[in-house]
Amino acid sequence: MKKATLRTRKGLIEVELSIENNRMSTLVITGDFFIYPEEALEIIEQELLGITIDKEQLKNKIEGIYKQQQISTPGITIDDWVTVILKAINL
Repeated sequence: MKKATLRTRKGLIEVELSIENNRMSTLVITGDFFIYPEEALEIIEQELLGITIDKEQLKNKIEGIYKQQQISTPGITIDDWVTVILKAINL
């Protein structure tokens, strides 16, 4: 498992993930931040499984999840999510 932590303006994001064939095979997100609706964190984890590790693909996928699920993360941006995931895999 690869791990990374990112301190944002309003919290701390921690990710643990595994990569197989350049695709995310496991993803666990924890930290000290607010996310609405509460089940959105599980949705993000599930929706990102299988995605090819590419900055633009990650950003587009997370943007789509935010819109579809009407997710709010005060003080945490979509770029923060992308940054911490890429940090975990050393890209």
